[in-house]
Amino acid sequence: MRWDSLTINGKEVCMAHLQPTVRTFQLGASEVSVEFTFGLHCFTDSKENGELIVHPKTKEERYFCPNRYALSKQLIDYIDRRFIDSKVRAHFAGKNNRRYFCLDAHEYAIFFEIRKPQNMDNFLRLNVVSAYEVETWGRGGMPTKGQLLNVRYVLEKRNEGVAI
Repeated sequence: MRWDSLTINGKEVCMAHLQPTVRTFQLGASEVSVEFTFGLHCFTDSKENGELIVHPKTKEERYFCPNRYALSKQLIDYIDRRFIDSKVRAHFAGKNNRRYFCLDAHEYAIFFEIRKPQNMDNFLRLNVVSAYEVETWGRGGMPTKGQLLNVRYVLEKRNEGVAI
């Protein structure tokens, strides 16, 4: 998803930091390119405190959240510096929508999906569905079931076409 600049309270809000971007990682014997995209939940919430944002494709309605937006500016730095060495836990959002959950040391939760496009070798699509700061009271609502896995391992297996 490509995000155009938004107009919030009459001011232009730059969304350049949430444009799709590709990073290449050494995974086992292969160099694998991962295209990162960023979802609506990275800069909105459902608290009705900000300006209404409607997703251009899904028509989902959420509200601009200045705090989530400000934190979303750190996502690329996180991807570049810590993501590949992080730990994740697989969980299901709904009946069969496999997502991964990552919580770094600074209480910032990142939920994402990984897709392996057909007929594309050494290429993955990773969509950051949601990213937000976890309040102390909300920590108990984070996924806790399932084994913690290295991101590097998960990406390597997904590149092989293995669902983890």
